[in-house]
Amino acid sequence: MKLFATVASFLALTCSAAESAAACNDRLSNYNTSSDLGISTSFCSVLKPTAVYNGSISKNTGFIKLRIANGAAGQTGLIKALADAYIKDRVKGGELPFEVAWYKSDTTKAIEFLQTGEVDVAITYNEVAESIAIDQSIAESPSYFAFRENLLLVGPPSNPANLSKSDNIFSLFSAIYNAAEGPTTVPPVRFLSRYDKSIINIKETFLWATLGQVPWATAYSTWYHQYISIAVPALNAAIKLDEYTITDRATLLSLSTHMQNQTVIYKVGSDNTTDPLMISAHLLIGKNACNAAEAAKFASWLVSTKGQDIVIGFKKKGEKLYTGAPVKE
Repeated sequence: MKLFATVASFLALTCSAAESAAACNDRLSNYNTSSDLGISTSFCSVLKPTAVYNGSISKNTGFIKLRIANGAAGQTGLIKALADAYIKDRVKGGELPFEVAWYKSDTTKAIEFLQTGEVDVAITYNEVAESIAIDQSIAESPSYFAFRENLLLVGPPSNPANLSKSDNIFSLFSAIYNAAEGPTTVPPVRFLSRYDKSIINIKETFLWATLGQVPWATAYSTWYHQYISIAVPALNAAIKLDEYTITDRATLLSLSTHMQNQTVIYKVGSDNTTDPLMISAHLLIGKNACNAAEAAKFASWLVSTKGQDIVIGFKKKGEKLYTGAPVKE
């Protein structure tokens, strides 16, 4: 109770000079728990956030009401765009200013963070892992379809594997394999794998395995380049070494124009959820979320028109990166 009294006293200082004491007290009475106040989330996690967003309406409030785990969308800036828009919408509706924290993580680590309560929600990219997290009571049911992202197969302009852009992705991977195992070419046919457990690495290994090939296994395929690194350095390496690789549009657009011009897009994923080059992103709410109420509000907002408009309208260098969730019929 001392905590609530102390916080209430502090929040009272934020009341507008034009706001009557009665009105202010009525507004503050809506905050009945530490999670409602938003301060408990600061003490729920020992992890340092990768970034903290405030909607550009206040500075350093210290009220982290929502903690989000995600990898790629955080790095592109989509998480910031969503967080800022969400904060502004909530404050416009009468909420006191607060902050949203982002914790950079891949799907595996994000689900671990949900299990330990380090974060409230996670935006992840593996539906099987998400279903298991729900079945094991790590995450609440259901998951929320957040957005879609299309991957790219890129490679050297010289195209030593003689890829045809009209072929499907399995035929293209088969062509790379056959050319790499065949007579020597100039430059040689090589494929770069990030080999880092990222969703792109998982998608790429799925494609090889579907063809009955495991070039990373013994005996190791010399044309299969295991380059353990994050997205931008990996793509830079593939371009400099004249290698084929799987990447995403945000990573490609992060490169200089000079580097972009040294690679060719041979295949772009579609919005079809069965396309191997399409990534489905889902939001999970943790069973141990420190602020479950705020997490639920964010989930509902994200799949609403307000949240989806931010996803669809998000651009990098003038190009859209994401597609909204499929419309339910």
